[in-house]
Amino acid sequence: MFDGSTKTTRTIVLTHGAGAAMDSPFMTTIAVGLAERGNRIVRFEFPYMRARRIDGKRKPPNSAAALMNHWRAVIKTLGPA
Repeated sequence: MFDGSTKTTRTIVLTHGAGAAMDSPFMTTIAVGLAERGNRIVRFEFPYMRARRIDGKRKPPNSAAALMNHWRAVIKTLGPA
């Protein structure tokens, strides 16, 4: 999920905590506020939260190693600044 201008040189990557999704009111407020200040915002969900969105069942977070691997994959997909 992207917010803000694609013409900026600043990109901030945000993700959710254990309790709420990337499009929760809190995350949306933060993303929009940062975007209004000239930043491009990228939001993503970890696999356990994506699964919850699909089946509606709360799940514990993935392991720390899996979460870090997912972060790295997102950064790699976005490419260099």
